[in-house]
Amino acid sequence: MKNIAEKQLLEWKEELNKQRQKQAQAQKVLQETTQAIQMIEGGVQAVELLLRKIETESQPTGTVELNQQSKPKPSK
Repeated sequence: MKNIAEKQLLEWKEELNKQRQKQAQAQKVLQETTQAIQMIEGGVQAVELLLRKIETESQPTGTVELNQQSKPKPSK
């Protein structure tokens, strides 16, 4: 009976180690994907802001530019 219990205990400890390793790997993947998502979201936000700025600058403002240059009057 003792041998069976010891064998079962050893199997469970091995399985526990496997599951802890699996969990550590999953946490690493989660951390890496979270970082990648944040970087991509930052890029998306930056481009959206840039596009909004370009759109605002290209819209007419309702003001008229006066492009007059001073020319000397011809003398008589």
